[in-house]
Amino acid sequence: MKRSTSRTSMLYTMGFLFCLIAAFAVFFLGVKIGADKAEAQYAQKNPNSVAHDPNALYQESDLVTFYHSVFSPYREFKREWNDKVDRLASGSASPSQTLSSLRKLADETSSQVTETALFANSPLLEQGQLNILKSLRLFSEAADKATSAGSAATAKELRTGELAQGAVKYGLTGQNNYYSAMLSWGAGSSSSIPSDIGNPKVISFAEWKKMPLLLKNANIAQILLNRGIFADYDPQDVTAKIDSLVNTGSTESLNLTNVQGAITLLVSTGALSEQEFSKWRLQYYAKETLPQLPFFFD
Repeated sequence: MKRSTSRTSMLYTMGFLFCLIAAFAVFFLGVKIGADKAEAQYAQKNPNSVAHDPNALYQESDLVTFYHSVFSPYREFKREWNDKVDRLASGSASPSQTLSSLRKLADETSSQVTETALFANSPLLEQGQLNILKSLRLFSEAADKATSAGSAATAKELRTGELAQGAVKYGLTGQNNYYSAMLSWGAGSSSSIPSDIGNPKVISFAEWKKMPLLLKNANIAQILLNRGIFADYDPQDVTAKIDSLVNTGSTESLNLTNVQGAITLLVSTGALSEQEFSKWRLQYYAKETLPQLPFFFD
């Protein structure tokens, strides 16, 4: 009798574990399908999309077009998304109304980006557009599937849930694509600018000081992607804040020895803002090679 009961319990346990594993598999498959749908829709609308050419030359006009038609709408989306989730977390917004608003925001921004020009001759920009479209689609799904049981729980799901994390990763990858394209453009404009960041693990301040601005920004974009930092500020804002620490000697008083450590401190203390680059632009970057993009000159 005991053996029969034990066998039955074991079968129930195995059955439960199987259902749990299957549920996780279905969920992750849903995330992948959501991203793949965005890619398929993009490919259908852009049949002339070509394989990536690592030696492609990037034109300033393409960088400007990408800014206005892809990156600027996504920056505005990011600000609004973060603001709405912050208000939800503080308990000052209704979960159901916020989720509805966030879904609409993601869908409307996706429509703006989808209607933009193609970048078939600029592989990094083409990938950047696709990654941002994937991001917006997953953000929409995250808002659609999030529960509205309580403000704090809903906000947490929109920040750390699998769909939201996938959306953040694609968005930061798209941003990284854009800043890598700027670096490639810079390499074609100045022999002192490399075409890619290479594979730096830890960047000392001695190395940092020798870098042109576009290389610094591209490295920061990669670090933000690696760490999943989805904040309102841009890579150049982080660059400017680090440069201000270095130039004022604050890195020594704060016992900082490398760029990664500085970013950890700045993020953890909330010391970064959207205005850092504008604050230091004329003082530090007047002679830098930069494409004519609004966020570098406004």
